Amino acid sequence: MNGMSEKIVVYSPGRANLIGEHTDYNDGYVLPFAIKRYVKIEIEPSKSFRVFSEQTKKGIAFEHFNRTDSWADYVIGIIVKLKERGYDVKPFNMRINSDLPMGAGLSSSAALEVGVGYAICQMMGYDISMEELANIAHSCEVEFVGVRCGIMDQYTVALSKENNALFIDTMTKEYKYVPLNLENVRIYLIDSGVKHELGNSEYNKRRKECEDVLNAMGQKSFRNVSIEDVERISDEILRKRALHVITENTRVLKTLSALETDNFRLVGKYLYESHYSLRDNYEVSCPEIDFIIGELEKSSNVYGARIVGAGFGGCVIVLANSEFEKVIYEISKKYDMKYNIELKVIDVETSDGVHRIE
Repeated sequence: MNGMSEKIVVYSPGRANLIGEHTDYNDGYVLPFAIKRYVKIEIEPSKSFRVFSEQTKKGIAFEHFNRTDSWADYVIGIIVKLKERGYDVKPFNMRINSDLPMGAGLSSSAALEVGVGYAICQMMGYDISMEELANIAHSCEVEFVGVRCGIMDQYTVALSKENNALFIDTMTKEYKYVPLNLENVRIYLIDSGVKHELGNSEYNKRRKECEDVLNAMGQKSFRNVSIEDVERISDEILRKRALHVITENTRVLKTLSALETDNFRLVGKYLYESHYSLRDNYEVSCPEIDFIIGELEKSSNVYGARIVGAGFGGCVIVLANSEFEKVIYEISKKYDMKYNIELKVIDVETSDGVHRIE
């Protein structure tokens, strides 16, 4: 530690996941990347702990590190988890702003956790590894906030590199960078305008169902399970859940191969297949999202698309060419007529992970 700094500004990115959905808490493979939408955190030493959110225009001051059941838990939880690992945390003023749409499946919570942890460590002068920071943020979400997520979001926010996706083996926590050569293809996110709550009962229910599958088969990990094993499961719902996990892992590996030769048509095919499995096997889609996907499938300018994030709303990730603007204009009109919701489209650019602005 080299003494506390004056005001520090940190940018912590959101993330999109190209493919590998609901596999991160099942010892599976994922292929996310950070995006140029950020949670901005300003921090400076103070006599007391104070946090202010530009979004809610609300501040909170605290002396004790107890849960508040508000957005402040992401800040308080990080302090608790840093202290558990032996890092002292002195009082600070913190100001939080964001251009990340909340509840759109872009991992605003992980961006906040990792950003807060990084800002505190920068203020305190701690030289912490990005892997340790990601693990601290993950334990904050799981043990303090109480959402049983996998490690994907926190690793992506902490470790990403611009122009690359991050291939993560969530069982071993090993990762590697995968170049994304996006000269002739673009990635878009369509915000459906339907909001999900990540901590909702359905998400935790899916996790429980996956645990039930492994218990029924006497296995500890899906990595030891074959497609033949899955087809022998008698309970139809559990069989479908397991089928998604096994086939999604295969699709991630196939996508890696396709990216090596920049075969984006093939990558797009796997995105559609992922969506069908999330819709039919994992049952985390919704009518609005399925409508968007159905319309996208009609256009040769769209290579592939799928629901992204926890499900039940949120965003669709789209791989398309530069003619996509015309396509989405027509879909938006139909969507507005059918659901009375205006679609928002985010043109995605890849980003480095959490970083400090000097």
